[in-house]
Order: sequence, then structure tokens, then C-alpha cells
Amino acid sequence: MCRNMKQRGFSLVMAIFLIVVLGGIAVLVGRVSTMQHHSSALDEEGAMAYQAARTGIEWGVYQAIQNTSCAALSQFTLPLTVPMTATTPQSTVNYTVAVACALTSWTEGATAFNVYQITATGANAGVGNYRVERRLTATVSK
Repeated sequence: MCRNMKQRGFSLVMAIFLIVVLGGIAVLVGRVSTMQHHSSALDEEGAMAYQAARTGIEWGVYQAIQNTSCAALSQFTLPLTVPMTATTPQSTVNYTVAVACALTSWTEGATAFNVYQITATGANAGVGNYRVERRLTATVSK
């Protein structure tokens, strides 16, 4: 009986190769899933920072139009409530809002105008890589 020695152990090499490849795919899927979760969380943070900046714009417009006031820089903290989801409990997150105002006065004919340029920056209280900011600018005249 003559055996072909060249093919001995080929199944073992193929099995090890498949295990390594499937393990690599599993690691890749895990990393993609983790990155997707972080990306989704940052999207939510960005939306809340945008709303905080909108609040700052509304506050600045009110100060400019109603109170005829244009402070160079005002800063305040907004406690925003994060709704409860299936994976996270309801919590309150503080967002800082910085509002800057620049006043320009001009006269056109016999009419005087005040033009207010209001810039609001909403940011979360995150540290390191998880800080999210949104900046909005509005121009109003009276």
C-alpha cells in the first residue's frame, strides 16, 4: 500500500486558516459596532449642543430687541434633561452657553439703525475627546 505523503495534514492547516480569518472578522465586527455606538452618542450630544446654542441666540435676540442691550460676552449653564432610553437612565446634563454680541449703528437718510450680530456657542461638559460644541450666529436690526 502506497500513501501520498504530500497531502497529509492539509485539513489541519485549512481549519487553522478558517479559525484565524473568522476570528479576524469577529474582531472587525466588534470594532465597527463600538464605533457606531460612539458615533450615535456623539450625534445626540451634537443635537443637544445645537439646541443649547439656539437657546443662547434666542436669549441674545431678546436682550438686543427688548432691552436694547448688547453685552460683549455672557455665559450661563443650561441643565438639559436627557430622556431615558432602553440602555441609559434619564439624567440631567449641564451645557454651557456663551453668547457674544457686537453692535453696529448706522444712519440711512433720517433713520438710525442698530444692527446686532449675536453669536452663541453651546457645549457639553465633556472632557477630552468627547467635548461637543455647536456655534450659531444671527444678525438682527432695530
